[in-house]
Amino acid sequence: MSLVLNDQTTCPCQSGQNFDRCCAPFISGEQLPETPGQLMRSRYTAYTQTNMDYLEQTTQPAMRSRYDFEDLKKWAQDSEWLGLKIYEESHEGDSGRVCFTARYRQKSGIINHSEDSQFILEEGRWYFVHGKEYTPPAEKSQGRNDPCLCGSGKKFKKCCMNQ
Repeated sequence: MSLVLNDQTTCPCQSGQNFDRCCAPFISGEQLPETPGQLMRSRYTAYTQTNMDYLEQTTQPAMRSRYDFEDLKKWAQDSEWLGLKIYEESHEGDSGRVCFTARYRQKSGIINHSEDSQFILEEGRWYFVHGKEYTPPAEKSQGRNDPCLCGSGKKFKKCCMNQ
């Protein structure tokens, strides 16, 4: 399920910025991400838009054959995107990594996908290389009256608690 975005929409990557000042310039090709974190956020946003062209273009060319972008498109369309949390971002020289959790809802329920993604800088462009399973740092448990982690602004008990 794609989100409808306009210039005044808060970016799905949860940076707190408007889409037009955050991920839109990267996805449209107006700018290149300068860090692995910017690339990760824009790739998450591309998933919310089922923009497989951007996801393919930002995957390291040597790794593209390992991904079935048509299957990824169907999976992304069948998902309701709930949020992105980045725990760690680093880069040194031509390699970088981003550890994150992406939350989404499918028919089976809410899924927290945590990954340690590897990135490489080639000819002035950052590319996603691959990801591996990641265990995020422990957080305090979600209380019934706490704001829901999905970013809806509702209390947890009125939003995602029973899903």
